[in-house]
Formats: sequence, C-alpha cells, structure tokens
Amino acid sequence: MNKYNKSVSTQAKLTKVAAAVALVLSSQAFAQQVENDAEATQEDKSVERITVVGSNIKNAQVSEALAVSVIGAEEIGELGVESLDDLLQLIPENGQNFMSEAENISGGVNSARGDVGSYNLRNLGTGNTLILLNGRRMVNSATYQTEEVGGSFVPVNSANVNMIPVFGLDQVEVLRDGASAIYGADAVAGVVNHVVKSDFVGFNVSARYSDFENFSSPAQRLQIEWGQDFNDGRTNVSFFGGFYKRDRINSQDDERWADSDFRWRIPEGSPWAGDTRFRNNSVNSLYGQYDLITRASGVGVNGVITDNAGEFETYPVGDPRCQYDINEYICGAIDGQGLTRYNLNADRDLRSKMDRTNLFLFVNHEFRNGVESFTEISYYESNTNLRRHPTASFSAVKLRVGAENYYNPLGPCGSPNRLPDELIPGVPCSGLELEIDNYRFAEIPRIVNNDGDSYRFLQGFRGVWGMWDWEGAFTHSKATKDDLTSNRVSNNLMAEALFDPTPDAYNPFSGGVNSNIERALIDVYRKSETELTMFDFKMANPAIYELPAGPVGFVAGVEYREESFKDDRDPRLDGTIVFTDYQGDTYPFVSDVVNSSPTPDSSGERDVTSLFTEFQIPVLETLDVQAAIRYEDFSDTISTTVGKVAFGWSPTDMFMLRGSWSEAFRAPNLVTINESIVARNNTRTDYACLYAAEFGGDPNQDELDCRNSIQRVAQGSDQLVPEESTNTNLGIVFNPIDDLTLTVDYWTIEKENTIGLFGEENHTLLDLVMRLENGLNSCDSATFNAAVERGEIDPGTAGFYEAAGICPAGTISQITDQYANLDTRELAGFDIGIYYTLDSEVGRFSFKYNGSFLEKFEQSAGGDAAVLVEAQESGVLPASFPVTGFADLIGRDGNQEQRHSARVSWRKGEYAASLTGNRIGSFYQSSLTLDDGTLYVIPAMTTYNATFDYTTLINEVDTRFRFGIVNLFDERAPLADGYFGFFSDAHRDYGRQFYLDVSARF
Repeated sequence: MNKYNKSVSTQAKLTKVAAAVALVLSSQAFAQQVENDAEATQEDKSVERITVVGSNIKNAQVSEALAVSVIGAEEIGELGVESLDDLLQLIPENGQNFMSEAENISGGVNSARGDVGSYNLRNLGTGNTLILLNGRRMVNSATYQTEEVGGSFVPVNSANVNMIPVFGLDQVEVLRDGASAIYGADAVAGVVNHVVKSDFVGFNVSARYSDFENFSSPAQRLQIEWGQDFNDGRTNVSFFGGFYKRDRINSQDDERWADSDFRWRIPEGSPWAGDTRFRNNSVNSLYGQYDLITRASGVGVNGVITDNAGEFETYPVGDPRCQYDINEYICGAIDGQGLTRYNLNADRDLRSKMDRTNLFLFVNHEFRNGVESFTEISYYESNTNLRRHPTASFSAVKLRVGAENYYNPLGPCGSPNRLPDELIPGVPCSGLELEIDNYRFAEIPRIVNNDGDSYRFLQGFRGVWGMWDWEGAFTHSKATKDDLTSNRVSNNLMAEALFDPTPDAYNPFSGGVNSNIERALIDVYRKSETELTMFDFKMANPAIYELPAGPVGFVAGVEYREESFKDDRDPRLDGTIVFTDYQGDTYPFVSDVVNSSPTPDSSGERDVTSLFTEFQIPVLETLDVQAAIRYEDFSDTISTTVGKVAFGWSPTDMFMLRGSWSEAFRAPNLVTINESIVARNNTRTDYACLYAAEFGGDPNQDELDCRNSIQRVAQGSDQLVPEESTNTNLGIVFNPIDDLTLTVDYWTIEKENTIGLFGEENHTLLDLVMRLENGLNSCDSATFNAAVERGEIDPGTAGFYEAAGICPAGTISQITDQYANLDTRELAGFDIGIYYTLDSEVGRFSFKYNGSFLEKFEQSAGGDAAVLVEAQESGVLPASFPVTGFADLIGRDGNQEQRHSARVSWRKGEYAASLTGNRIGSFYQSSLTLDDGTLYVIPAMTTYNATFDYTTLINEVDTRFRFGIVNLFDERAPLADGYFGFFSDAHRDYGRQFYLDVSARF
C-alpha cells in the first residue's frame, strides 16, 4: 500500500457515495414548499435533453459565452473522413496525431497498435483532452503507448475515438478551455463531446467506395440507420450499424517510400544534401559483422581475415569489398570496409489492412409521470493486419555462433563450411566461437494482427421534481486488445540453433537462403483490457434565486467511478521464460524476444469520488457569469479541488466579450503509478560518440556507430502527484450583420508538475558536457554521468574521442531514468473563427473558417536540464545537438505555430457542392539542425477536399449520390527525416483519393 492508498472496502465506497448524494439532496431544503404540487408540475413540464458541452445547466445563457467549436454532421460528411482519427487531422485546435500507424512502427509491441485514435488539443499530448460520448466519460483504450514528455517517453492513455462511428454523429463539440471543474480529471487542454443521434426516426442505408490515384488501396463502408417511435411517441428505439473494410498501404506502393535512404529526395544545393541523417536504412542486415571471442593474433587470422580486434564483415558475393569467399552466397573482408545496409522499407506498411464494426442501440421511453428512461448500448470491433520490417538484436544483447555450428566458417576441422586452411592456419580443429554484430533476421517480415473490441452500457433516468431537473445514470464499459506478432525470433531458440552442429543449425552465412530461421520463429502476444464503471447524479434548478437581472441557475451533483487496467505480456516478455545473454544480463533487463524490451505484466485500479456544483449568475441583463467548483478524491493519489469562473458580457446585440479562468488537473495515469521496473530499448543517439565522430575525424560514422539501441530503466511511482494547470481565455464575438459571426479568443495554459522523464539522449548530453569540462584529464579515473552505464572502450575507436579532446567512451548499455513531476509548461495562442451564410436566388451558401495560432510553448528547464540549456547557449554544446523537451518548444518537431481550416458549401434543390481546405503550418525538425544553428524547416502543407451531390427519387426512395475528392490537388507531404520520408505525426502522404457515396432514405 502506498501512502495514498486508502484500501477502501466496497461498503465504505457505497457509504461515501450515499453521503455525497445526501449532500446534493440537502440543497433542496429551501424548495419544500414546491414539493406538494410536484406531481402536478411533472405532468405539465416536459423533460428536454439539450447537450451543451461546458455546462451542466440546460439552456444556460452563459453557454453562448464559452469557446466551443462545433462540427456538424453535414460538415463531417463533406470532409470525406472515414473515421474519427481522420477528423483529428482537420481540427485546427488539435495537434499531432501520436497514434499514427506510420509513426508507431518504431514502438513495436509497446505501442498502441491497431485501430486507435485520440485527441491532442493544443499539442499538450494524448491524455490531456477529456473525451465524452453524449456528455459522459468514455473508457480508456485497452492498450497504451508512450509519448515524449520532457526528454523521454512515458506511458499515456486515453479513450479510443474510433469506437465512435462518424456516420452516427449529430455533431462534435470542442470546448477549447480547461474544464476539470465541470467534468473532472484530464480536461486540461479542453473537452471533446461527441453527440450521437439517439432519438432517430426513419430508415437510411448508405454505401461508400474509395481508392487512391497514386496506388491502389480500396476501402468500402456500409452503414445502416433505423429508428421508430412506439407507444404514441413515448418510446423511441433507434439503431446504427457501420461496417468498414480497407486494404493496406505498403512502403512499396510508391517510390517515395520504397527506399528508406531518403538522401535522393534532398534538392540539389540544399545544405542537407547528402546528410546521413536522411539515411534511414539500417546497418543491421543479413550480412553481419562477426567478432572472434578468442584473440585474433593467437590464431593467426589477424590481418588475414580479421582486423586487430578479431572482427570481420560479410557481403553478398560479387560485392567489390569482398576479400575472400565464405560460400556461394556471401564473402568476407577484414573489418573496416563498411557495413552492408538494409532497406527497412523493403516491405512494411504505412497503414494496416483493417475491418471495423460499430453498433449502437438507443432506447428512450417517457413514463406517464414524466420521468424519462434512456438506454445506450454500443459495441465496437476491429481487426488489423500490419507488415513490419524484420527484427534485429539490440546492440547490447548479442548472440553467438557456436564453434561447432555446422555453417561456421571457422568451425571444426572436417566441416564442409570451414574456410581453407591457408586462410586460417592457426584456427584449432575445435573451431572458434563468434559474436554476431549488426545482423538482422531479414528472411521474413513480422506480421502484426491486432484485434480490439469494446462495449458500453448506459442506463439513465431524468425527470422533474418541482422546480428541479434531475438526471442520473449508471455506465459500464470495457475495452480489450489482443496484439499478436508472428515471425518474431526467440533468443533462447536462436542461441540453441546457433550452437547446433548438424545441418539443421541456423545459418547466418546464407544471405537468407535456406537459413533454417523457422526453428527459432515464435508468436508473441500482448493482451490488454480496461474497464470503467461509473454512477453519476445531478440536480439542477434554472431559477434557484431571482436577481434583478434574472434567475440564478444552479446544479449540484456527484460522480463515482472505478477504473482499472490489465496488461498481460507474453511469457517470453514478462520473465516466465527467461533468457540470459553472454554478458550475464537477464530478466528484467533482457527478454527472450529479439528486439523487444522485457515487460512485466501489470495492472492497477482506482476509485474516484467527485462532488461538483455550478452556478449561472445574471449579474446584469447583459452580463452572465458561470462559477463552478469540483472536488475529486482518488484512492491512489492526493485529492484535488479546482474551480472555474467564466463570463459573457453583451453590451449590444452585435458584440459579446467572453472570458474564463479555470483550474484543471490530470491525475497520474494507472500505468505510471503501478508499473514495476521496466527496461526499454530504444534507438537513441549517444552524443559523446557523435561529438567524437564530428570533431574527431569520422563525420560519416564509417567506424563509429553513434545511434543504436540504448536501454532505459524506469518504474512506476506512488509518489507522483496530479499535474495541475491554470487556464485563461478572453475573446470577443461580433455579429455585424445577420448571418455573419466573427470570433477571436486569446488563451493561455500554465501547467505544473508535468509527469515525464529527463530522457536518454539528455543524459548522454549531460555525460558529454561533463567530458568536455574534463577534457583529457585523468581519463582512467574520471567519472561522468552516473546514470549512463557504458561497456568497455574499443581501442579501435578511442582515437576519435581523443582527437575531439574528450575521454574515450564505451558503448552505452543502460541509462537509469525515473518518472517524476518535472517542470512547468506554458502555452499561449489565439483562435479565430468566421461564420457566414447567404441565401440567394442561385442557392444557399455557407462559409466557415477556423484558425489556431500558437504564440508560446515553453517548458522551463530546471536542475540538470538547465545545465544543458546553459551549455548550449554558451556554445559548449553544438547547436545541432538538441536538448530535448525543454526551453522553447514552439515550432519544434510538429508543434506548428498555425493551423487553418476553411469550408465553403452551396446547395440548391437537388444539387449541392462543397470545398474545404486544411493547412498545417510549418515547423522544424530539431534532429536535423546544422552545426551553425540552421534549422531544417518543414514547410506548410495545404490540402483541399471537394464534394458534389445530386439527390433524386428512385422508386420513391430519396437517394443521394456524392462524388468526393480528398486532397484535390494531389499534395504530397514535405520531406522529413522519418520512417517513410515524412513527418507522420503531423502529415499524411497518400495524395489524391476519390470516393463515391450513395445514400438512400426510405
């Protein structure tokens, strides 16, 4: 038990809820005089349901003063989106899509793979936006991933918006303001409410087919909407069903992605021409590098087949670097000739093949006493299939070829694969053991099958009691994910295969031909689930008290929820099946799965009790004020109380001044609290090595390899406290003429206690700063960054470090980093909106523009981060060595300063057309900064979508035909240093897409 864990029994939990309900109900004491005629009032007063994000008071006047963007069903249809993760790309207030499959290819089994999407308002990161469905919280996605906060990656989780079908949406409401006082935890950057049509009457069927111009990856969608009233209109049952199927998009489908070495796409004359940072192919291939375990000089091969360190390299037969043949497939050479690089994009997917099903059922019934029952039942299922590049061992976990291996060229005497005696005269007849380096099991790609499902059940009641509106509901939802990767390699099975003296041994010297790889292949799974059980109850009075300017509205409520997660890892990952490498490392630092970090099973749960109240106060006839306060009590961290004040002042019918001040919070997620020790191997840059390469005579890293797998060790902490923010918003709404509205809103967010990590690369930078300060003094005894653990110094590369003026360093094996509440983040910007409609003889025109402008995004550096910032500002650290996660983040790595969206539509009779535009502003990629500080700016990208509609009667059925073009002018994503040559968190690179949508209304 941690110090915050109250170990509350079920009875005690129910007692807390009951006490909270009693507290809410006690506020009605003053209304007892109305109670006697409550029954008559219920008969006269109908129960309405009006969803307004940002307030719990129905028809609240102050709601008009809240900064809310609304995207209606018609607009969603005209945007041509196939799922809500497509819509994310088109919302100006939303930032990068960290769930992109094209980017998550780096995270392997530790990524939230499959059909997953989530909001990232203001670029604050996934989990900082609260996602609602019909005004209530959704269950978190079953699987979580990590995102960069501070200098490294921490677990984040949020609801999966793809569980909501776009075809059933009435509208999407984006509250661009902190709203924890209204809705609770996670509403730091804002709230997105998805209003699904829940009282539908009719029968609609629609079908859609789409494909791309530059390659073929067809998608089909079928959707059904049905609803009917019963019992003289008192009962409504409605159903929505959607079925979506799409094909994969593979790297070989377009020459832009086909080769992971993107230097050919750099324009001539560019300062980055030939820059090796665009060379994203891998030094790990089927043609590996091998190190003798025995000293080379002792067996007479030094300078014959190996270098002084006993290393040799292999190449395809016929390669000009060949110095001797090993067999009919490969040759060898003394180490130093350069490595054979592997094209990682030989066969891997940008987008998975997918099937998706969405089902919604709504049952609404009004009893004769005026009480309304509302029931929501939904089910979601998805199945994805993704091809990924083959696996390679981490540089810190090297396998060996046994001396007796049947295919070992330095194997036992009499072996048909032993090299000629004249090449290896001193090699004993027992053979020599070899260590494998820079090798990839590239015979076959990895295949990822991800199956996800979720259900949600909600039963609620609402009604009127005297002057009070009341509403309560019970919600239970659960999400699961089964992630299965085929064609992984077991370290144990491969080690066994590499020491096999028979022809069934694994042959790393075959160039992938008949290598017997199948004996070491395994399937690896990850099974995850999350649950959310929630009860909420609130009572509202639109006129609790009468002021001269009007009635005071009031609402008070209670919410109780239980959240849990389980993450079950494959036995080869969770330590059930243990592998110990030749350096003696074992679980929890090494797993049995090649190229996957060990991950223990984890789980956690919490319960949260919330009390909240809200007032709407008409201070003047032209001035309305909203005041709200919320208390949330967590079972696993400290409790939190936050407040909010908002106002709307309308001195004239044409003008409104609106503003708000609010506090918001985000509790530490269940993973960061409950995760046990976790070692993560990530590809990172060792900046001490890079400094030695650039300033010591190896700029192309022909000898040094400065970007490789580095293990980071961290674990959950029960000492974490909630992240807290203060949000302000000030704006104007101007209606100069009928049907024209102009809005401008300035906003700020100051977020403290951000949970993150200092970061592996920041630790290597700190290590470099210490080495620069030390120079070449006492290299044998000098100590540097204790968090960075290194292996033995390679005598063959030590000279590069010394030439650069720093002590030599071995390859990094491990970095110790811990989750912590880090520094303060400050953001500021403004939003602009223009809305206009015009009715004319030639039809009805509508115009909408939204722009989001980021003016400030900083994370204040403290402690060791401040040391790095100061070292860079003073010139000690080269400008091209990025201090990650701190200082000014605006415009950096996808934090665009501007995003724009515009739409114009026209409708007349049976014809309609629309044109929408979306512009993502420029930003720079920090990892490509030149030594003189020149930034690599990724230019802005603008795309347009167009639709044309024709509606007619076919056999008395109202039928609409829509022809649409996504990315009308075939704009392609600008070049970036990425897995597929573009910045996939911000851009898509599919080009023009056509679709035909047919809808019939019976």
